[in-house]
Amino acid sequence: MNLPETNVMSNCSNFTKGFSSPMSLIIQNASYVVCDSTRIKRDCDLLVEGQRIAAVGSGLTASAEATVLDGRGCVVVPGLINAHTHLYQNFLKGISPGIPLVPWCNEILFPAVGAINAARKAGNLRVGYLWSAAAALEMIHAGTTCCLNMDTVTDETVTAWEDAGFRGIMAYTLSNKWVPAELRSAEEEMRRKTMAFVARHHHPDGLTTVFLAPSTLFLCDDPFLKWAGEQARANNLGMQIHISETAGEVEDSLKEYGLRPVEKLEQLGLLEPRLSAVHCCHLTDKEIDMIARSGATVVHCPKSNMKLADGIMRAVDMKKAGIPISLGNDGCASNDLLDMWEEMRAAVMLARVSCQDANALTPADAFRMATADAARTCRVDAGVIEPGKLADITIIELKSAHLRPFHGDDPLNMLVFCACANDVRDTIINGKVVMRDRKVITLDEPAILNEADAVEAPLYTGRSDYKF
Repeated sequence: MNLPETNVMSNCSNFTKGFSSPMSLIIQNASYVVCDSTRIKRDCDLLVEGQRIAAVGSGLTASAEATVLDGRGCVVVPGLINAHTHLYQNFLKGISPGIPLVPWCNEILFPAVGAINAARKAGNLRVGYLWSAAAALEMIHAGTTCCLNMDTVTDETVTAWEDAGFRGIMAYTLSNKWVPAELRSAEEEMRRKTMAFVARHHHPDGLTTVFLAPSTLFLCDDPFLKWAGEQARANNLGMQIHISETAGEVEDSLKEYGLRPVEKLEQLGLLEPRLSAVHCCHLTDKEIDMIARSGATVVHCPKSNMKLADGIMRAVDMKKAGIPISLGNDGCASNDLLDMWEEMRAAVMLARVSCQDANALTPADAFRMATADAARTCRVDAGVIEPGKLADITIIELKSAHLRPFHGDDPLNMLVFCACANDVRDTIINGKVVMRDRKVITLDEPAILNEADAVEAPLYTGRSDYKF
């Protein structure tokens, strides 16, 4: 396709900080609208009314007060969804040496958590806001409209999301063993704090919801894991857990329980549709079948798994088994970027080289993992563009040299293999434009990043040496 040589700019009026949601929004004359991984429309409009998509088609009209975005020379896609991350690691980009998971926890992760806890005890609550706001900025710039964040839990993270207009799921991290005692609350206190956090921040009709996240089997004893499952069912919450990330984890599970990790999940009654299992690098055919029958989902973090040499998820076998697979960036200490475009590319290429099959995983497969399947994992009514769905939308501009000429016969092939975060022009979340013409309009980006620079250096200076 030869794109028209137009100045692809937004026609919307200037926004001010603290803007309110318009009654309607229309994207006109979009060159492509990717409704999902199998349905792509050309040369059409998209109408948003309030928080939801109202119509997709040609010749749509909106009220005179509607926000108007010019879609010429652009691809409109569902907002990308990061189905697993740890935003508190946002200040740890680029510092991890080439070490595997357990030494990485000792040398990188636990000292950072210790420094964070010390700063918070000293009254510095701002740091949680800063890592969350900086991460939201990065994700919005890359067209990510929602993330599932397994985190060092703070109210300030939710405040940052609210200020940014970002859709977030806080997966409340639970542990009562293995992690150094200095870095976690006593179990009864953790139970109380968990349910109080749910009461404050779980808003299924809003932008913020809460999952329960027993971090992994070896961080929680059986009674604590069962309690988490009971609370999730009683309060209709999602759950997320790291499973079979390393071969050593599987060996330890066999020694302690006589069961592989997925078998242990089933024994505990946790293997069910509300659960998303992260990493899953070392599963047998039997375990894959167990997940498929349970209705649970899995989250693939290819870049993190490659960096830490954890192993390779059998994504192709899981796809054949009918398991919904989502993509996640994981934390910045083990990925370094919150960029779902890179994650999609990595997923496709890792599957192909591990299977020695150049068609093992397609760009359409990876796109579905970052949109529709991720929405299912995150329990949000988004991930596709169709009337009635939440208006979480990303607009990609096709002007840069690396996207030209744009071969429109297979837009997803072009986007997954060629698109970059900087190609995202506009990001819309819950019907609101939060980034227009590559400028985030809900946060003061320079001020936040400058403050993060000032906080990060002293925060991690002289940190304690936590080891188990």
